[in-house]
Amino acid sequence: MNAVKTFWKPEINDEIRGEYVEVLDKVGKYASKVYKIRTGNEIIGIWGKRQLDSIMQSAKIGDMISLKYVGTEKVNDHDMKRFELEILNDRKD
Repeated sequence: MNAVKTFWKPEINDEIRGEYVEVLDKVGKYASKVYKIRTGNEIIGIWGKRQLDSIMQSAKIGDMISLKYVGTEKVNDHDMKRFELEILNDRKD
C-alpha cells in the first residue's frame, strides 16, 4: 500500500511531476477520488475534482505524468478548479 503523507494544495501554475501509482475511489465524506503520485521517495495525494477526474481517465497506473493547476473557472454558481495533464512517457499497450 502506498501511504499518502502529504496532500497537494497547489497555487496557480504549480505543477507536480511523477509516477501515477494508484487511485482510490469514494474517499471521505464527499466520496471523492484520491490520486497518488510518487515524486522521488514521497507519495503525494491529490483530491479528485470533476474536471481532474475527467482528464485523469487518459492516464494509466505506472505513467509518468505532469499535472498543472491553472486556476478556476466560473461554472454556474461556483468556481471549478482546472488542471492540465501531460503524460510524459511513450506507453504502447
